[in-house]
Amino acid sequence: MNRKVVLIITFLLIIVACKPTIDNSSTTVKIIPFGEKPGLLRQPYLQMASPTGITITWKTTAITKNCYVEFQEKNQFAKTVVKGNIVNHEGNILNEVALINLKPSTTYYYNIYSNGHLLASGLEYYFTSAPNNNKTAFSFYALGDIGAEEKSSFASEPASRIKELEKKPDFGLGLGDIVYPKGESKNYDNHLFKPFQEVFKNTPFYPVTGNHDWLSDPEKNFEKEWHLPGNEHYYSYTYSNTLFIGLDSSNGNFYKVEEQISWLKNTLEVNKNKYDWIIVYLHHNGKSCTYKEDYEHVKALYKIFANNGVDLVLNGHAHTYERLKPFDFEGNVDASIKNQNQYTNLKNRFISITIGAGGKIEKKWKVNINDPKNCPDGTIVAHSEHVPSFGLISINGRKLNFEGINSLTGKKFDDFSITK
Repeated sequence: MNRKVVLIITFLLIIVACKPTIDNSSTTVKIIPFGEKPGLLRQPYLQMASPTGITITWKTTAITKNCYVEFQEKNQFAKTVVKGNIVNHEGNILNEVALINLKPSTTYYYNIYSNGHLLASGLEYYFTSAPNNNKTAFSFYALGDIGAEEKSSFASEPASRIKELEKKPDFGLGLGDIVYPKGESKNYDNHLFKPFQEVFKNTPFYPVTGNHDWLSDPEKNFEKEWHLPGNEHYYSYTYSNTLFIGLDSSNGNFYKVEEQISWLKNTLEVNKNKYDWIIVYLHHNGKSCTYKEDYEHVKALYKIFANNGVDLVLNGHAHTYERLKPFDFEGNVDASIKNQNQYTNLKNRFISITIGAGGKIEKKWKVNINDPKNCPDGTIVAHSEHVPSFGLISINGRKLNFEGINSLTGKKFDDFSITK
């Protein structure tokens, strides 16, 4: 999003005007005068975490005249205030503040204000800035197909299990189909932000689009709900010793396919040998033994992945869990690998995992890798589990650990490690 954010950093509490652009097409949004307290419609959520900055967004019940964030380091008294901006979207009730000049690997507590009124504060409103070196251990969660209709969704279950983890993940990945049925902005609050509000307020989230998100114009919906790197459809960012690449697999082919694939190749080339790990995530699967077909536009990238140091490829789409054995650039399983739980030296190999039961599960399908109707070649599967689930990945130097977590019980049902 092209959002111009004016930043003022001070150690005095000040009130500043946001000067919102009024969306006259909205007849249901109330405009309230300065001094009147708006309601908090959407809890704050975190984006664009870096060693020196982060973006905080929240939604109010009415258009306000100002918004700002007051924050301070853990165990310190000095407070900093940063002015924000009203985002021209959904009737101009999204409030957004970008913080800069933070210290790396530092925990901050924050309060949010709109129209001069404190709307949220407390011990759960905090964030930790990213590290500025490649030696810091970290973890993240990943899941796709999350924000289903309220009656059929169990999105609150993975959110609860993530909150209960002994060690909080540093951020999360959204593997497409973020909001059902058609990715409309009007469904984001009830389908996604309410069940995940306790996670999003202190853990940054990086989603990519899925085919359902594409059923409504992403430029008017998906892009406006998030503040992501690059053009927000496909982008990259780094954390410690790892390069993350998010792709937009659209619905049957890649968004701006030639441009995106060229960007992917260039991103991998520019960053060659700079990072210990490369993780790609997108919505559609390539090869699969789930009820979904094999998607040729994803399979066409196998050679690029394998020849450029990609370690993991994470996707959603099939509402189930499936981990495949390591693939080479031809899309063939490496038959020489015997231990499918402890990998070493996976050079020119990558592991593909479907984690698509984030908020809904396919009730009409059961895992049966011996059934040729579901899986012409069951030998490609290392582990499958038809349960609501999310992935939890931790990286410490040159070792990566992966766990498949049951969203209902919190119990681990799959795990593997890669050591370089």
